Amino acid sequence: MRLRFLVPMLGVVTGSFLAAACTTDDPNDSTGEGGAGGEATTPEGGSGGSGAVPGSSGAAGDVGVGGECGSVGAGTLVIQVTGLPEGVAPDIDITGPDELNVTEATELEGVDAGSYTITADRVFDEDPLVRTVFEATVTTPELCLADGGRSTIKVTYKAIPTSNKLWMPTAMADEGAAFTSEALAASGTKAASVSIDGGIGKSIAFDRDGNLWTLGPTLDFPHVLRFPAASLGASGKKEPDVSFNIDPEVVECLPAMRTLALDASGNLWLSACGDQVLRVPAEDLTGVDGTKTPDILVLATPGSEGIAFDKAGNLWVGGGAALLRWDASRFEDWTGAPPDLELTVEDSVSGLKADFVTFDKAGNLWGTDFAANGVFQIAASDLEGTGAKDVTANVSIIIDVLALLHQPAFDEGNGLWLGLDDGSIGRLSPAQLGADSTGIAPSVVIKSSSIGAQLPIAFFPAPQGLPLYHSIPEE
Repeated sequence: MRLRFLVPMLGVVTGSFLAAACTTDDPNDSTGEGGAGGEATTPEGGSGGSGAVPGSSGAAGDVGVGGECGSVGAGTLVIQVTGLPEGVAPDIDITGPDELNVTEATELEGVDAGSYTITADRVFDEDPLVRTVFEATVTTPELCLADGGRSTIKVTYKAIPTSNKLWMPTAMADEGAAFTSEALAASGTKAASVSIDGGIGKSIAFDRDGNLWTLGPTLDFPHVLRFPAASLGASGKKEPDVSFNIDPEVVECLPAMRTLALDASGNLWLSACGDQVLRVPAEDLTGVDGTKTPDILVLATPGSEGIAFDKAGNLWVGGGAALLRWDASRFEDWTGAPPDLELTVEDSVSGLKADFVTFDKAGNLWGTDFAANGVFQIAASDLEGTGAKDVTANVSIIIDVLALLHQPAFDEGNGLWLGLDDGSIGRLSPAQLGADSTGIAPSVVIKSSSIGAQLPIAFFPAPQGLPLYHSIPEE
């Protein structure tokens, strides 16, 4: 067996997701006199290949009925790729007697004969704010390359419709909105790139396939809904393909759900009224109009709201008087334990409250304080340890507008996006995030009649290196 890699083109980050694959033999590739019949478990071999040019050798014949794929000799593979913009390379794995990673459309001669399996990974373009995800399909997942044979592998890439966009609920008649990277590049008044009429509520998250998970916006909707990525490429009325309520014996108060998040294993976590945090296991996230019983119930503190996970998989809960951490190891055999760490946060002036939290690539925690109209950072080193701790914010920023802050999100350029006042969102640049400030104006402000106020933000895909389920995979 030989292992060969073809040098990749520029402008691609490869993912770990496998796509459906397919290949077809090119019927026009066999010329000359007929080749020998393939091996067979029956006495008869396969039919010989047809010849078209006198004196030239024909391709090897088909494998006979019940026959095995021969592994002697070599053939040619032709790789055809469509659907990718210039500068984005495919990522195709061909596994068999030869093992090949192909990153361009090409013709490969001298490939060992035998049976091959073909898969194609997702690839991503380069973008300063949010990338496009391209998913592959191919013609057949397996082929037999005969001695002297020639087979064509056709790979077609297509952008996942939810990618290259910032998404948010709107608190308006069209409950969801998205803005493309291009629309976010500079300040201005913009219409939403996509407006969704569907049950998109006050919290959103994405899975790795770009499907949008959300909470029902009113009591007329199920607690949790999922909208498939394939349906979200254009504006209009949309229907969820997954929806369910949480067992009413678990959550008895109203409105029941506050926020949601997916952990690294794809389990769904919900902060709920009654100061509870619930987990619905990934394998149970199916069906329409069903009822789910959580497998974990965490009792937090009064006012608990925002939930997030760090790179170690630890659960962080904001919204209360203290910022709480439960270690991931606790959930392997859950016994209802109290938090492992309770952080009380202050800056040089006063105490701070982390209503909603997120993490940057370095592992620092960023919180939004609704009452203080501010954003602050807690250094990764201050997030260690157990018990009760008082910490001072490493960075504290007060926004100069009436910022009705909710869940923030980082973009590819390490800028932090926030909901501001009614009808606007803004970006704090990396430079602005690097130092304390009071009365700072975001470097980019997008105003839109498509959105309301006090709204969470999410990008798909999330940047590589962030501890989010829908982040671009590490190489």
